[in-house]
Amino acid sequence: MNNYAEIKEVIEEYIKLMDLLIDFEQKKLNAVKDKDIQKLDNFLKEEQVYLLKLKGLDQKREGIQKKLGVEGLTYRQIIEKTEGTLRSELENSYEILAVKTKQFNETLNTLKSYIDIRLHTIEEFMKQLGAEPVKNVQTGIYDKISNNSGKAPEHYLKSTKA
Repeated sequence: MNNYAEIKEVIEEYIKLMDLLIDFEQKKLNAVKDKDIQKLDNFLKEEQVYLLKLKGLDQKREGIQKKLGVEGLTYRQIIEKTEGTLRSELENSYEILAVKTKQFNETLNTLKSYIDIRLHTIEEFMKQLGAEPVKNVQTGIYDKISNNSGKAPEHYLKSTKA
């Protein structure tokens, strides 16, 4: 088939972004562990930047796929259409992205657990003071993504499904 080198470049960009996101989420986790509200507040703007990067990269991927005539296909399906060296390079990049995505999800789940524990502690303290329990707690951006698909970045990396 056609040259899918552009697809490999997009996968590589996703890998780099996943590395940044993993590091970012780890910093947020450390701030939660340290009960550093100031740092957590500062992360909100940075989180928005990462979301925009994810959306932009997804739009780029969709454009390339459309240009190559493989619109709507998953990375796995695209890899199946390639041969030779490019195929092995795509497979390797795809596997790295899958590992990074798993690591990102694990970090998100750990972060969510810490936040849930903190919220529970606060709610229990508030109950002791006679306050009503909090309902409909707003979740974070990545948590909303995770709730939609079961795997946080798949909303943006939907074509990575095997």
